[in-house]
Amino acid sequence: MRSVAHSVPVHARATHVRHVGSHHRARQRVNASTARASERVRDTSIAIVGAGISGLATALALKRIGIDNVKVFERSSEIKPNVGGGFNLNGGARVLCELGLEETYARLANDLLGVKARRASDGRDLFEVKVHDMIRADEEGRRELVSGGGKVLAGTVQRADLQRAMADALGVGCLIFDRDVKAVRSGGSQATIEFTDGAVEAFDLVIGADGIDSRAREAVDGGESPPIYSGIRIVFGCTTAGSSVREDVNTAEQWFADGAYCLVFTGGGDLASKQHNIALCVQDEARRDENASWRAKPSAKEETLKLMREKGMPQSVIDVTEACDRFFDVGVHYHDVLESWSDESGTIALVGDSCHAMPPFLGQGANQAMQDALCIAQELAKVGTEHDTVKDALVAYEGVRKGPTAAIMQSSRFIGALETGAGPVSLFRDVAFFVAGTLGITGKVFMSGAMPRYER
Repeated sequence: MRSVAHSVPVHARATHVRHVGSHHRARQRVNASTARASERVRDTSIAIVGAGISGLATALALKRIGIDNVKVFERSSEIKPNVGGGFNLNGGARVLCELGLEETYARLANDLLGVKARRASDGRDLFEVKVHDMIRADEEGRRELVSGGGKVLAGTVQRADLQRAMADALGVGCLIFDRDVKAVRSGGSQATIEFTDGAVEAFDLVIGADGIDSRAREAVDGGESPPIYSGIRIVFGCTTAGSSVREDVNTAEQWFADGAYCLVFTGGGDLASKQHNIALCVQDEARRDENASWRAKPSAKEETLKLMREKGMPQSVIDVTEACDRFFDVGVHYHDVLESWSDESGTIALVGDSCHAMPPFLGQGANQAMQDALCIAQELAKVGTEHDTVKDALVAYEGVRKGPTAAIMQSSRFIGALETGAGPVSLFRDVAFFVAGTLGITGKVFMSGAMPRYER
């Protein structure tokens, strides 16, 4: 689970050019609910490295199409409760429905009814997006982001809650803990996994879902250039379940200051399980780890509160920060877009952050990873019909997903600089967001970014 938390910005998608494809017209969805693997691949042995959101979604999607010989290897000893923060789901929520987990989503998600953006210095409104109303009023939104049960698929969840639910849905024997992968190697018709305890296992296909420090990626693209530090620091904070520090739990707040941006939102299902989250983004030239761990020491809260006050964040934001009991301090790094998401032999493939680690400013990390999972399963199901080989299926998967994710990665870089800009940049940002909100552009942009893009 080598991934970081993702925030829920809405305005940011203004720079994201929507991937042109089948989503502009009505069509019969061919998905994991209806697609079934042919006999050619039904008995394929598949290993997934990493039990994060992308790894678990991939395993569930494979089982959904009838590939049962799947193992998920996770280096941790368990999926721990109250670890990690919250994130938003829209396209990812659609994936959960396709995987038969609509009730799980409904139970775990906090409805994101709207987003309000304000200037921190004086509280002036910059824009507001009424998320659920907008989705229900849009034809494509109703088709893509309203479930069969009539629920709008736009909400916020806590990472640990969703991971535990997805792991439970896999059933017994699929998820294996305490297996730390040292290396993944291609070996002709199979790939091998070497574990840190010296054990070696071979599989027909190994899928790397092990995040920014992916061992599987080393076998696919060993020449990747080192990530570049962006100069932006993000401090995430999260309260314990059941905190009542926020009244309007269904609205995400965005606060913009000179050289800083703070997001405040609530994740989780019923009131007893809701947790409040903050994400403070600031310029910081001191290079910081991009994969740090959550910590609860008092100095973390003190440092975050000091930053909040220095940047002029309002008292309501400071109150939520005071209520947080764990913090995650991370430096944002920029990764190159990989040339290929699978190796030449077609025995190793990548999903999620392993192949497109992106800055979190678009709030799309988990959504895109889950769409990868469904897409790769759908293409593998077509081996023996539309695809001659597994490698052909992997190439098709990459063809569907690479364009949208690459666009989001590049847009995120620009957005991070704009959101945390100081001086004239911050003035331009505030004016641009106000105008975009007045013209209704922010709503249209949200719809474009939220739509799932996992089909040809």
